[in-house]
Amino acid sequence: MITSAAGIISLLDEEEPQLKEFALHKLNAVVNDFWAEISESVDKIEVLYEDEGFRSRQFAALVASKVFYHLGAFEESLNYALGAGDLFNVNDNSEYVETIIAKCIDHYTKQCVENAELPEGEKKPVDERLEGIVNKMFQRCLDDHKYKQAIGIALETRRLDIFEKTILESNDVPGMLAYSLKLCMSLMQNKQFRNKVLRVLVKIYMNLEKPDFINVCQCLIFLDDPQAVSDILEKLVKDDNLLMAYQICFDLYESASQQFLSSVIQNLRTVGTPIASVPGS
Repeated sequence: MITSAAGIISLLDEEEPQLKEFALHKLNAVVNDFWAEISESVDKIEVLYEDEGFRSRQFAALVASKVFYHLGAFEESLNYALGAGDLFNVNDNSEYVETIIAKCIDHYTKQCVENAELPEGEKKPVDERLEGIVNKMFQRCLDDHKYKQAIGIALETRRLDIFEKTILESNDVPGMLAYSLKLCMSLMQNKQFRNKVLRVLVKIYMNLEKPDFINVCQCLIFLDDPQAVSDILEKLVKDDNLLMAYQICFDLYESASQQFLSSVIQNLRTVGTPIASVPGS
């Protein structure tokens, strides 16, 4: 059992690149125990990372990241973790990895939210390294069947592609749809993004083997889209699915505003769909 990393650190001063690589591998193995000692020579490790001709520069970035993590310098730790490429393993459940992933998601979310509020021509490119780690995190959630966590991160980072993929790949699509709808309506403050999420939910509900018209219409109420509700009711009547049409009408009466109901009724009358007389309509 070693009691000091001094001998390993001294190899960083050698001329041979192989010895420096050997030192980095050894330091990576002991950094959690000797980070304070290694931190006194972290500048040498940073130099190795900055040397684009050094074969193991990503390993240098990984060691530097861990040192800065233990020093509490999380911004520097994240920057070097990004420089470590695939050597930064998101599947490692260590406190270091979990902390850096959280920082990564925070930065990525900030960039995505800022971009979402900019006109199309003014959007800034998102750091591909950040996105790479976030994508790996999404895949980890899917592999571990942590679908709710993936949905939460997808909504936080405005990744509607991942949001939809997570729901469709889950082992309980109806359950994930219900969870997502509840999350959307209870926690989302940004109306523009919330409406985009609702549109995705409408698409998934409609594409189910047996379309869920009840929840589609609930989403359409929130989207203030009476025309789409009218179209669904018209289709149900034409298909002689009157029971479902009546159920949706009851739900509309309970959930929708009078103005929304009036618009639905007017739309149905315009296309000639037979409807009963409604007081005040």
